[in-house]
Amino acid sequence: MKHVAPSERLIQREILRMCGTVFPDVLLAHVPNGSHLSGNEAARCRQMGALKGDGLKVGFPDLIAIWSGGVGFLEVKRPKSGRLSIHQELMHADLRAMGHNVAVVISATEAQDALLAWGAPAKSVRWAA
Repeated sequence: MKHVAPSERLIQREILRMCGTVFPDVLLAHVPNGSHLSGNEAARCRQMGALKGDGLKVGFPDLIAIWSGGVGFLEVKRPKSGRLSIHQELMHADLRAMGHNVAVVISATEAQDALLAWGAPAKSVRWAA
């Protein structure tokens, strides 16, 4: 039987559970850039235009982690098949040029490792998925 990699949504939800346990003092927020828009092509174009008008930035990372004295950005990808778009690569480069932490992660464990490396305050032992 072929193993199917979890979706980005499932990985992201596992990251949220991990952070609630290991990093309760870290505010983690999702940026819905990858939202699935409804309707026909014209309706989706109108919705995307409205979102961009509201401040959506193409390529912005999926999760923002904020804690006292720090901030980091997590881009969630599927193992093996998840690849960065050119917009994501450029946005990550811009964020890093501004001095921010950015990590591309494929699991809650990788997200935890990034947050620990960035100095996010941990209150618990290592996450056991």
